[in-house]
Amino acid sequence: MNYTEFDYKILTTQLRQYSDEKYKEFHSGLSVGSNYIYGVRIPILRRMAKRIAAADWRGYMALAKDDSYEEILLQGMVLGYAKCSLEETFDRITVFLPKIDNWAICDTFCSGLKRVRQDLYETWKFLMRYETSEREFDRRFVVVMLMDYFLEGKYLDQALDVIVNIRKEEYYVSMAAAWALATAFVKDREKVLGILEGKDLDPATHNRTIQKCRDSYRISEEDKALLKSLRRKTGG
Repeated sequence: MNYTEFDYKILTTQLRQYSDEKYKEFHSGLSVGSNYIYGVRIPILRRMAKRIAAADWRGYMALAKDDSYEEILLQGMVLGYAKCSLEETFDRITVFLPKIDNWAICDTFCSGLKRVRQDLYETWKFLMRYETSEREFDRRFVVVMLMDYFLEGKYLDQALDVIVNIRKEEYYVSMAAAWALATAFVKDREKVLGILEGKDLDPATHNRTIQKCRDSYRISEEDKALLKSLRRKTGG
């Protein structure tokens, strides 16, 4: 059955019905973006996205609007669940990326793109198109995708190299890099320790990486003490 304008009106009605005022207030403080927020919790949005993906998801994508945080997030979730070729996925990511203007949509979108594991080589080539993008959230997208899918095996060294060298003067790129490096520390302690001891990062990202590591329950107290000693002075 084709997805219609009436179906989309039902969807927006459901978003209003599922609105949680306390969650809306909480999430509004976390998400730096320009869109209206209904305040619908992620598990509900995932259920809605799965239903759309199982039906006429291309029809939905053709009609989807960018009028709210949830409507944009739903598009990203649907793309993650939809059955299509990797080539079509890349084409649709290209269209979707300019809509990302906050960390929450970026990170949720990345975590749902598990289809990229079908061909990490082609995915890597696609991601590198955005490595030098002027847009902050394009580069955050690259870093979070590397963290989610490339911090192991033959791609680990390459991924770390990109994370270290990508432009990250903006807060949300720097924080993504710190998160990715803290994740990598658990997988390959020596490589990340070498990056920190070699002062390969700008001071802000360096210290954020150490803090992310120290916040992790997967890193030993001994290593946390060592990492604390590697903190660098910033500013001044």
